[in-house]
Amino acid sequence: MKKPVLRSLDTVLADEAIRYMKNAGNDELSAAVAIAIDRNKLDGTLRAPDEMEIHHALFLLRRARGLAAPSYDDMRLELKKRAAAARSAAA
Repeated sequence: MKKPVLRSLDTVLADEAIRYMKNAGNDELSAAVAIAIDRNKLDGTLRAPDEMEIHHALFLLRRARGLAAPSYDDMRLELKKRAAAARSAAA
């Protein structure tokens, strides 16, 4: 499957949200990270997205799917859990 690409920095459209979710195996946070990376590329930035950028991408993803806004604290906690799990797996 071709990796989805955003058409705009301002919003995530419903069809884009569906493709990102499908590409991420329905993992919402992974889809948001992919969106944040693609938003940075669209903006001409090659650096990895920070937590604020990921949260904004998650907000756009959820809004496009008609869902409530995400909690910043919950998202940060999940990112930290995933980072710790990745470090443990690498050790």
